[in-house]
Amino acid sequence: MSRIILVSHNQLALGMKAAVEMIAGPQANLEAHGLMPGELPDAIIANLRQTITADQDVVILADIVGGSMCNAAMALLDLPNVRLVGGMNLALVLQLVLASPTDPVPLSKAIKNAKKDVREVVLDLDADDDFF
Repeated sequence: MSRIILVSHNQLALGMKAAVEMIAGPQANLEAHGLMPGELPDAIIANLRQTITADQDVVILADIVGGSMCNAAMALLDLPNVRLVGGMNLALVLQLVLASPTDPVPLSKAIKNAKKDVREVVLDLDADDDFF
């Protein structure tokens, strides 16, 4: 991936970027844009459009499918080098950021792997294993 763009309501995208960089260090190809009160999603997306060049592979990760930022980002799908994913999580962003430039993780595989990380975590106190 040559460019990963996080978009969200308020500061979620900025927090996601900060969490990724806490784990993986600074990432030149990762950026975050949050929709703040009083701002328009279409204005953020219009500004992004001006920065996307034909030689970049761009993946946009939005906070929620059907949300205003994801809906606005759909306007960029007319660009052949832009892909959009709704429902980002830290596991997905990390997979994309940490992928080797010479052997990138296919987006569909990264999404499938990230979905596995969304589940209820329970402690089975009746298990035969000694927990302590």
